[in-house]
Amino acid sequence: MVRDNSSSELVGYFSIKAGLISLNEHEEIVVDSITGKETRKTVFDTLPGVELANFAVNDSYIKKYPENKGVGLIIFRSFIMPIIQEAAKSIGIKILYLFALPYQDLISRYKSYGFSRLDDPYEDQLHSRLKPSYDESCKFMYQRL
Repeated sequence: MVRDNSSSELVGYFSIKAGLISLNEHEEIVVDSITGKETRKTVFDTLPGVELANFAVNDSYIKKYPENKGVGLIIFRSFIMPIIQEAAKSIGIKILYLFALPYQDLISRYKSYGFSRLDDPYEDQLHSRLKPSYDESCKFMYQRL
């Protein structure tokens, strides 16, 4: 939770959680070394990451202090990214990702923070393996660290 130093009001909040992204999905034929039986198997590479979840700015705070509009970027740069960068140094995180609500203004805002989207076929593949059911309509966005 991020609070205003002067008023102690809630400005925004976020959570981060460990995760991974799967890449380069393809089919391989695997041969059982004992029976010689061939089976098809889907394989993919993984990339260690962190999911930025539940990132929000308090609308009531912005309405009360309209001069603080844009505080989400400050929270992202001053609070979230330092945590992510420290974790990346410590445990090898390679990607930061999120599942954005499907609102164009929100997606544009995340793009201004440095996030990108995948092309639809790749996003569909990734969603089939990674996206939680409660994020059903959300759009995957990421940035490499």
